[in-house]
Amino acid sequence: MKLVVPFIGEIRAEDRRLIELAEFMGIECEPLVMPDQDGEHIGFLRHTLPDANCCLVLNPSVIQRWIGEDRPLFSFVSFLRERIRYSLVHAVCDESFHSGFVAALTGGQFLGVRALEKSGMPYKIASDSREICEAFAGLSFGRANAANDYVFKSKEGSRARKLILVGDEALLAVAKQGNSEFLLVGSKDVVDLKTRTNGEFSPELFSQLLPHAMALRYIFGEQSWRPAERHASVIVDDPLLRANYGFLNFDRLLGMMSQHNFQTTIAFIPYNFRRSSPRITRLFRENCCRLSICFHGNDHTEAEFAVTGKASLNTIIQLAESRMKVHETLTGVHCERVMVFPQGKFSIDAMDVLKSRNFVAAVNTKPHPWLKETILSISDIAQPAILRYAGFPLFHRRYSEHTQDFEIAFDLFFGKPVLIVEHHDVFKNPQRLLDAVVRVNAVAPEIRWSNVGTAVKRSVLQRSELGGSYRVRAYSHSVHVSNGAAGDRRFIIEWNDPSQDGSIENVSWNGLAFSESVIGQAGACVDVNLKPGSLEEFSLVHRSNMLPLIKSSLRHSVRVFLRRRLSEARDNYLSRNPVLLGAAANLRRLKS
Repeated sequence: MKLVVPFIGEIRAEDRRLIELAEFMGIECEPLVMPDQDGEHIGFLRHTLPDANCCLVLNPSVIQRWIGEDRPLFSFVSFLRERIRYSLVHAVCDESFHSGFVAALTGGQFLGVRALEKSGMPYKIASDSREICEAFAGLSFGRANAANDYVFKSKEGSRARKLILVGDEALLAVAKQGNSEFLLVGSKDVVDLKTRTNGEFSPELFSQLLPHAMALRYIFGEQSWRPAERHASVIVDDPLLRANYGFLNFDRLLGMMSQHNFQTTIAFIPYNFRRSSPRITRLFRENCCRLSICFHGNDHTEAEFAVTGKASLNTIIQLAESRMKVHETLTGVHCERVMVFPQGKFSIDAMDVLKSRNFVAAVNTKPHPWLKETILSISDIAQPAILRYAGFPLFHRRYSEHTQDFEIAFDLFFGKPVLIVEHHDVFKNPQRLLDAVVRVNAVAPEIRWSNVGTAVKRSVLQRSELGGSYRVRAYSHSVHVSNGAAGDRRFIIEWNDPSQDGSIENVSWNGLAFSESVIGQAGACVDVNLKPGSLEEFSLVHRSNMLPLIKSSLRHSVRVFLRRRLSEARDNYLSRNPVLLGAAANLRRLKS
């Protein structure tokens, strides 16, 4: 199925941006040149659209120019109802032709288009709209944009579905007429995917992106990119694996997770690899579905991953890996090959070295390298991971108070895992964290809570292709692909590497090199048939930079030892005494 976009002369800007959005979502588009004031409108459409299995974009301004403002719409509308399965109406305003056009298309279910009565009203998503609005169903947020947003005035007793409302009228609606469905989007414009962001999507742009994306995904179904699964995880930074760390008690945490249904990954500092409690590591082994660990730097010194020397970074990461191998041997607790950056500071060189050492992904609270504000676009953040930094995936996480309904729904719509970060002090009063967990479970009842490694590995997009095969777009450098069908199914798994550095050596399938993978400068691709019910892991294997290792000095080792012990004293003792904690903070400020 194609998205057919009629135009006269030149494609209008809003239609061009709709095409860009559709192609971003994996939808095939076909611009259709319309003869200006032809007269034989229906004959032209019958000739150019012999296959009714398409979605026709209806921009009222284009249709007005093509048919003429005074010509009856009856025959045109009758053709659409007879031959076109889906029509997408957008770029509306409160002009008389637009209102008459909407009324004719919907058989009077909507009487016309009107401007908002007042600014600032919230967007309300119908609770029964989950099959179209997905995780946004039932939410209310933001403020409608009077300069862009229009609503469709409904007839009393109308059978049309109001999916997104402003006040009592629909911004997004579906009206069925015969065998046809008309998707109506009350937005004057479509957002430019190149629009700059600070790493977050603003609710102010909601009406220029999400209603169109929802309508397109509903119409094209599995033929458009969509998340294969939706995952979430809580990440707690820094704790040692001991019964108590600051306000964190692992036995109580396990009880909380069981009661409220979530999972916790400890971002573990490799420096502490010989200091884990046998009882707590046994707790991790026995409850691996609830508790896990991943990398949190190496020594956790100030900005250790924000340096730009690759040899130094290679040394740091190699030491972290060797420490965690010993830790796994001693404890039996596996460490996910996901790096959480200490203090949220990283350099592009760090991303490049993590890639060369075959880490799976990085996770961070800030979407930019330290001291280097990178320009991110909407297209960068409207996908599972950011790939701008050496082609290595960066997954975004948020603190509990910033994990609100809108952010959860946006992430899940575009296939991003919901990653919540906290430190030990949240457990002094864990309600803030538990409230965030409740929000996630309410917005997405189907959510899968998993460790951070599984969450990023299964955050892939997929779409169906001719012949029943599936194309999978991978983001983390190891991905899990499952076949839930009753029979064998073909999967084409692709990694895109914007860095185009040609560093991919091969692709492994469950740890073994897969000789039939196709590798190029811009990424890699494998074409496989999977058995029903199977879950397979495919991983990129990169060439190592073979950088020299730098020997650590005694002075550095002493500084790390003191820093770690002082940090633990702060978390375990000072944090429980506000007076001492305030004095320590004042002393630190005086020294700086």
